[in-house]
Order: sequence, then C-alpha cells, then structure tokens
Amino acid sequence: MIIKPVSNKQIYDPDNGDYLPLCGRNVEFNQYWARRLANNDVVEITNIKVKQEKKVTKDGN
Repeated sequence: MIIKPVSNKQIYDPDNGDYLPLCGRNVEFNQYWARRLANNDVVEITNIKVKQEKKVTKDGN
C-alpha cells in the first residue's frame, strides 16, 4: 500500500530506517502502519496514476 504523512509530520519508517517522504512510499501493511492509520498520522494514497513506460523493440520502434 502507498501511504504519505499527514500535515508534514515526520513519521518514522522502521523498515527503511528513515522518515516517510512527504510524497509517500509503498510499504507493506502491518500492525505498525495500521496504528499510524488509526492515529491519523498517515493516509493511504489510492488515486495514483501509474506511468507506463513505452517498450522499445530491437529495431528501435
């Protein structure tokens, strides 16, 4: 799931050993993130458009 901090809070990410970026990060849902969501420290981002890369064939097209 992709989450981001609320109101520019610094939320520690124990899996990466740093703070969650303000733009958000993909994390594995567990009890830690469930507590952060319940406390309204973070929000889940659900409306992200995934950029699709154009595949290049061997002939360059």
